[in-house]
Amino acid sequence: MQKRSDLSDVQKGMIIGFRVKGGSISEKANLVNCSRAAVVKVYRAWQYGTIQNQRRGTCGAPRAIDDRGERRLRRCVRANRRATVEQLTAQMNQGATKSVSSTTVQRTLLRMGLRSRRLVNAPMLAPVHRQDNARCHTARSVCEWFEEHQDEFTVLPWPANSPDLNPIENLWGHLDRVVRAMDSQPRNLAQHPGEHLQKPN
Repeated sequence: MQKRSDLSDVQKGMIIGFRVKGGSISEKANLVNCSRAAVVKVYRAWQYGTIQNQRRGTCGAPRAIDDRGERRLRRCVRANRRATVEQLTAQMNQGATKSVSSTTVQRTLLRMGLRSRRLVNAPMLAPVHRQDNARCHTARSVCEWFEEHQDEFTVLPWPANSPDLNPIENLWGHLDRVVRAMDSQPRNLAQHPGEHLQKPN
């Protein structure tokens, strides 16, 4: 069974008060989220006057990078935000009496809330509206609406008759190529043969 952390002074006081009022051991253990043996031990220590209000020292080895080392590591990161973990580890070990590993440096960075990010090779997307500048889209009411909502997005200057946004321009381009390929080019629609007005392939 995994060892639990020490009970705080507040938890010990709750255990003693609950037991004095006649509460059961199991109910108090569930309330404080501890074992039944811990409830019995705390209450017995209070009865014999041997209860300790001070918590035990944290077990385990001390951290390889203490508070002073964290401040030094933060300065190294601010000096070069593109530095890798290996480079930061070399800077931390430079002139130090005790060396640290790159894994320790990485864990310390995560504990400090500093995470790595990859540089974006492409520009970040932004809310930009692109229109074909057709006559109906450049009316006064439409332009006034764009001005009222200029804080929400940006209107990209775009030339009129753009084939990217207006598919009819692609049809006009196809028709223009068909007409230019004819031996005798018609001067008006009446002289144009009807089969060329069909849907292009």
